[in-house]
Amino acid sequence: MSLISRSRDVEMNHSKLEIAAKVTVLAIALLVPGAQRLNAAENPRRLPRVPDGFTIEVAAASPLVKHPMLAGFDHRGRLFIAASSGKNIGSGDLLKDPPNLIRMIADTDGDGVFDRSTVFADKMTLPMGALWHRGALYVASPPNIWRLRDLDDDGVADERTILVDTFGFSGNAASVHGCFLGPNGRLYWCDGRHGHEFRDKDGELTSKGKAARIFSCRLDGSDVRTWCGGGMDNPVEVDFLSTGEMIGSVNIFLGRPRVDCLVHWVDGGAYPRFDQACVAEFPKTGPLMPPLARMGHVAVSGMTRYRSTEFGPGFRGNIFTTLFNTHKVARSVVVRDGGTFRTTESDFLVSDDPDFHPTDVLEDADGSLLVIDTGGWFRIGCPVSKVAKPDIHGAIYRVRRRGAHKVKDPRGRFLDAARLTPAALARHLDDARPVVRERVIDRLAQAGSDAIGTLESVVAERGSETYRRRLGAVWALSRIEKDAALVPLRTALLDASPEVRVAASRSLGTRNDRAAVPRLAELLADDASAAVRRQAATSLGQILQVAGISGTSAAKSPTIASLLVASARPGIDRFEEHALLYAVIRNNDAVATRPLLSDRRPTVRRAALMALDQMADGKLTREMVVPLLDTDDPGLQTATLEVIGRHEGWAAETRALLETWLAEKTIGTSRSSVVRGFLLSQQADPAIQSLVAERLADKSLGLAARRLLTEVVGRSSFEKLPAGWHEMLVASLNHDDPVVREGAVRALAARRLVGPELERLIDDEQQLSSLRIAGMQALADTPVGVTRLEFLLQQLDTGIPPLSRLAAARVMASVRLTNSQQVQVAARFKTAGPLELPVLLRACPGIDDSRVALAVLDGLESARAVDSLAAADLLESVQRMKEPFQKRGRKLLARVDGKLAAQRAELKDKVKELVGGDVARGRAIFFGKKAACSGCHTVGDRGGRVGPALSTIGDIRQPGDLLESIALPSASFARGFRSYTLATQAGRVHTGVISRETTEAIWIKSADLSEVRVPRSQVEAIRESAVSIMPKGLDKLLSPAQLADLIAFLRSCRAGSVTRTTTR
Repeated sequence: MSLISRSRDVEMNHSKLEIAAKVTVLAIALLVPGAQRLNAAENPRRLPRVPDGFTIEVAAASPLVKHPMLAGFDHRGRLFIAASSGKNIGSGDLLKDPPNLIRMIADTDGDGVFDRSTVFADKMTLPMGALWHRGALYVASPPNIWRLRDLDDDGVADERTILVDTFGFSGNAASVHGCFLGPNGRLYWCDGRHGHEFRDKDGELTSKGKAARIFSCRLDGSDVRTWCGGGMDNPVEVDFLSTGEMIGSVNIFLGRPRVDCLVHWVDGGAYPRFDQACVAEFPKTGPLMPPLARMGHVAVSGMTRYRSTEFGPGFRGNIFTTLFNTHKVARSVVVRDGGTFRTTESDFLVSDDPDFHPTDVLEDADGSLLVIDTGGWFRIGCPVSKVAKPDIHGAIYRVRRRGAHKVKDPRGRFLDAARLTPAALARHLDDARPVVRERVIDRLAQAGSDAIGTLESVVAERGSETYRRRLGAVWALSRIEKDAALVPLRTALLDASPEVRVAASRSLGTRNDRAAVPRLAELLADDASAAVRRQAATSLGQILQVAGISGTSAAKSPTIASLLVASARPGIDRFEEHALLYAVIRNNDAVATRPLLSDRRPTVRRAALMALDQMADGKLTREMVVPLLDTDDPGLQTATLEVIGRHEGWAAETRALLETWLAEKTIGTSRSSVVRGFLLSQQADPAIQSLVAERLADKSLGLAARRLLTEVVGRSSFEKLPAGWHEMLVASLNHDDPVVREGAVRALAARRLVGPELERLIDDEQQLSSLRIAGMQALADTPVGVTRLEFLLQQLDTGIPPLSRLAAARVMASVRLTNSQQVQVAARFKTAGPLELPVLLRACPGIDDSRVALAVLDGLESARAVDSLAAADLLESVQRMKEPFQKRGRKLLARVDGKLAAQRAELKDKVKELVGGDVARGRAIFFGKKAACSGCHTVGDRGGRVGPALSTIGDIRQPGDLLESIALPSASFARGFRSYTLATQAGRVHTGVISRETTEAIWIKSADLSEVRVPRSQVEAIRESAVSIMPKGLDKLLSPAQLADLIAFLRSCRAGSVTRTTTR
């Protein structure tokens, strides 16, 4: 599909003095002829800091460019910028009237400052990248991948061609990004989790999915392939190592807690998020693939691999990544580690300006780095940018190393590549100038058959000093689609350099070269490099799948066997294991795979089982799988259990193994997780139900197993427990172990299974108060006696820990109190803390009664934590009062509303006092009982999981943000933790965070920390709530010094792998 349009020419030519004047108006320091450098005091938007020995300057700013996002150079050094109009617009409106554009800017005098600008392509939806290659610009702009051509070289696109469509998008930038040129000459791009749908020329569906993916295609848009994918929200950019291995940046790789990452993307890899059902679109070779570098909640954006040596030898091959939320560019030193890599992160560029939002970083031909700041416009879907600031236009900065970048002809303009012979071109394959190297590789590729002989000679060279030349030759050959080019690529499989062997293996796999199979199989079996073995396995899988070996299983089976046998190699890592298993899975050859289920080695049997389970035609039977449980190998046992768990009716066969495990005195964490997951997944199977009941009835059952099974019963989704389970829970109420007793109490209370045994425990003063309160949750919607209410009111004493007070308040709000009892509760409002006061207000629904209304108003007017009430909750209570009391109620409501405005102003002043906090004291406060922060939040492995994890909160929040979150938690919501109000057909209303969902039910966790299961069939309506479940006013519980300590501790919670560089 092709359409031609003529973009509006808005070319602007400015002299250097004009640019300097404009930039000075913006208060951005820029040294140009005739202009003065601004002092920091005169410059409210200071330049970002860079390490010692580096300099930074503005390379372009408004009006030359506004709201730049992502960019790429062409062969002349012109910069093509995907730019925003500064508006936050949804997908529907973007399609109706696309406002965004591709801008081209140029530095006409070579001083590093851009001085000419043209709109290359207007009326784009949301362009997310710019790749210039062979005379065209390739752009991902949803819902399409585009090729733009300027036919008359006037700086404006005349031809627009849709290469690939259609991709879903919402308008929040979590959509298609790219394009990126692979070293094999293919186009690559990233797609966020909004789905795709491809159809051929006849309208027939060829591919469809919801998950995020990395795609590739030929330059003409044909041969679209999925490289990998997963449940992550938003993969942004990718770049390639010299070997062709791919690293990319991705947002929300993990959900709870949110983790943004660098990732090593491998062919066929299935990646998190774990909580997204769309991961099922991909075959799995084991656990979902792990991240390379965990950045925290930082909103990673553009990234690049540094190719030059101008920054110094330690920088070559480093990854630079922009971090939108934290106003930084991170540097990652990449080191090979088996079949993958490891990285060490440090800050490279840091800005103190909260409106500095870097979105891309790219290397110029002279080795300097350009950093793009998009400004303050972006808000949609971003919890950090609470208010759009389109008047802050952003800028482009250039970072240089002092004394460097004196590169002569960095783009090779004086190298007339089009006229050089292949032999002359080949002399530049190891040119020190990265852009020249890439130009030479592509010119040799375009020479086709004429260059193969020359490239074959280069591949035959020996010596470590020429391996970069040999790498370049491999990539040039990979782009020449002639059979003759495959011969030297096969030779390169024998190269002394593992980097060359990896590149050659990948090239031959992409080309589906059947003749390379024997040598690839040798590398698979014998190569010392895990990366080479991993790539050999991947390429074998590609070749066998596409090219086939005589098209018969008999001919394939030796290679299928070698792939599976290779999984038994000692010390194999997850990436090599994945490549081996995925190669087998993608071939879908069950006949060749099944014999390996009987291999003498348990690791090989496990690999064969996993491959058959995931391949389309595996057709596993119970008779094939169950015998595999007869092993002492824990890996094979676990894999077999997982496979059985996915087949209805097979669970009975696992009983003997499960009984053996449950009979052990101690059960390790890993095995506990496997057993727990299996039992919960198979809870509907009668054989599993009887196993749980019989084991719990066995008095000789070990404590670890009893705790585990009690937990399984409690977490099961049954409203009516299976036979024997209820009886065993009742019996457990008298168990000596408090963990077992508590598990039984909570399981019974959640299902409101009140019996004489639970009643006795509730009234037993010798029992722990927490256990009695937990039991009382079973009394919901029933009257409560005088003695029990007195006990609950005693738990509201100020000396009781906050979470215990909250638990007691939760019970009082759930039972049916008489009006007289509600008056007693209201009398405790005065001393109630911010955690329990909103819950206690709900315990007094009888406010249409004058006595209750009077007690409630008296209590609230004197309550020290009245500020913790949400105005909406207070308004609801006031409206139900009789008129004489409504007037007092409205005054109280106005007072609470007025305090909110005053609080915001007060917070601004209070931030200035948050200095000198002690991290150790702050840690004690966080994990202590007074503030009870850890009741809902985790740091490291400690704490509750109601709210977002705070292990890296210091990387993404400033002191003012943290203080506002503590004092006014409803001001903003962390992604995935927005509150919802759910109404049932029975008239009940639940407000809280959706903690988990299944096809049958929704679980709501509310502000009082209770979790309610609501069957989907009973849900009448569900909507977002503007009120956080975190109580307001927790700052009032702490002294100014304690608050400073707590903020200091939270600021110290940062990604553990990040080290800090000295910046200037």
